[in-house]
Amino acid sequence: MDISTQIIISLTSYKIASLIVGAAFAYMGYRLFMSNVWGHAGEFETAFGNNKLILKKAAPGTFFALFGAIIISITIYKGLEFKEYNNKTTSETYIEIIEDDSNEMPDKPPF
Repeated sequence: MDISTQIIISLTSYKIASLIVGAAFAYMGYRLFMSNVWGHAGEFETAFGNNKLILKKAAPGTFFALFGAIIISITIYKGLEFKEYNNKTTSETYIEIIEDDSNEMPDKPPF
């Protein structure tokens, strides 16, 4: 199996795993919400630009469902991005050997 196929398989499996984890969080949030688990789970506040999102006194299932939706949204938004992997870059190094019978150190390096 060449390196391109391995990259495609690993990237695809990573995206599928991310979608499954996001769906699992959303499902757990839904199940918590539907099983009437109520309580003051906490507060969530975020701001982006001029907009502000505040979530107060929410049920615990709300946070799970919101987190799952965020994971799914980011995974779908990013999509699959394949880049060409090129391992054919070579660098050549040249070494010059200078033969000298004197045992003195040169003033500067020979290269």
